[in-house]
Amino acid sequence: MPVPLPFQRQDFLRFLLGGAFVAMLALVMLQELFGAATTWLVIQVAREITEAQLTAGDFLWIIVTQTLSYLAGAASWIYAERAGFGAFGKYLLHFARSNRFQTALLGDSEARESAEPFLTNETFRVCFDLMYDLQFYLRLLFNLIFNAAVLGLAIDSDLPVAYGAAFALLVVLQWSLRKPLAAAYLHNQRMTNRMMARTYNAWDNIFSGNRYNFGLWHRDFRDRLQGALSAQIKAIMAREGWSAVSGIIALVIVLAATAWVAMHDAGNTALLIALAATLPRQIEMTLDMHQLTAGMTDLLAIWTRIKGVCEHMQPEPKAVGERIEFGRLVLRVGRRETTCRDLADALRTIAAVPNGLVSVRGGNGAGKSTLLIALKAAFRGQAYYWPAHDRLSFRFNTGLPQPSAECDPDGEAEEPEDLNAEELDQEKSGYSSGERQLQVLREVVAETDRPIYLLDEWDANLDADNRSKARALVEQLAARALVVEISHRDAA
Repeated sequence: MPVPLPFQRQDFLRFLLGGAFVAMLALVMLQELFGAATTWLVIQVAREITEAQLTAGDFLWIIVTQTLSYLAGAASWIYAERAGFGAFGKYLLHFARSNRFQTALLGDSEARESAEPFLTNETFRVCFDLMYDLQFYLRLLFNLIFNAAVLGLAIDSDLPVAYGAAFALLVVLQWSLRKPLAAAYLHNQRMTNRMMARTYNAWDNIFSGNRYNFGLWHRDFRDRLQGALSAQIKAIMAREGWSAVSGIIALVIVLAATAWVAMHDAGNTALLIALAATLPRQIEMTLDMHQLTAGMTDLLAIWTRIKGVCEHMQPEPKAVGERIEFGRLVLRVGRRETTCRDLADALRTIAAVPNGLVSVRGGNGAGKSTLLIALKAAFRGQAYYWPAHDRLSFRFNTGLPQPSAECDPDGEAEEPEDLNAEELDQEKSGYSSGERQLQVLREVVAETDRPIYLLDEWDANLDADNRSKARALVEQLAARALVVEISHRDAA
């Protein structure tokens, strides 16, 4: 089997591409085109004032173009959201396809702890942080390009040159300062984490009622709090200080060019009025220029986070065969018992049984469940695997009702962890653990059709009556397929 290529960051970016992303890009361009059209119309109004030709229609056109700009901007967010949700859905689907038969990872707690945060939280946030930043910074970029072009065409060609020079200078400075700024924020994060780490034992030191222990804890926490505050102030000053400097640099360059144009065309009253009318827009553009160049740091941070997503796309499973003590395991077919030397021997033994029941027996810690995992990895899609203590989706535990759209505006949204716990409680409502086992078995018998079934402790949590019902269901499976099972009742 060919070795799959490692998942790269450019592969992740392809998840974002699609109709929604193109629509967002087009709408952002339209938003800023209409905004630049408003700038053009303001310039024309300024010229018409000098010629005494101003009409109410001129203001109406400004309202129309600016309204269209607002509407295009609002619509662009719809498609930004669609692109973000679509990217996360594509990521999950790719993760599932890449790891579908890596059953060894199911019981690998180390791999799960490492990769599961990306499935449950981090990747979703990366998708939307990236989409929000792209939408925002693309809007700033097109705003600068289109408005600079309008100023160059309607007033003086030196103005877009000044904007280009200021932007290039800010990019160079931002790139040269990226490491000191990143170091300041990293130190701030570390000091904040160090402070928060001390809150994890606050409960014990407070409620133990021991003045001695609380005094030591409080003194340490106070020192950490002061260190975190100092690091936070330094980080903010570094960023805001650079923000002020970059804003001043852009403002000086742009207004110097504006002053030169004003002196060069001192006798052109219409142009001077137009220049004065666009000054607020030009000052706003210098702020946008700073935000755009400073955004390089945010995008680089997201680029680093995408690397983490890619590194956990295909977790490396541990070799399960090494964790099975075959000398302590027995495969029982009817009344015949067979001891296997290794996994290949177990596969040959099981493959020789076309249908019926194969029971895996052995002492605790011998690797019975691990053997079923290894068999699933070997049989892949031919086998249906039902692990012990499962959290698999079935018809009876999916399709739960959505929350009402009516909610308290002063309330807070539930955290995903709380919602997951709530849905688990809803799933269990009306079912005892034994009744759930029976419900799962009924659904497996009725809805699946595989040549091999791997059932791990299918009779756990069952009383005598329910065990006989479950046994009947397992026998139905064994009549049409091969069932390899671990029975809780007969565990040695």
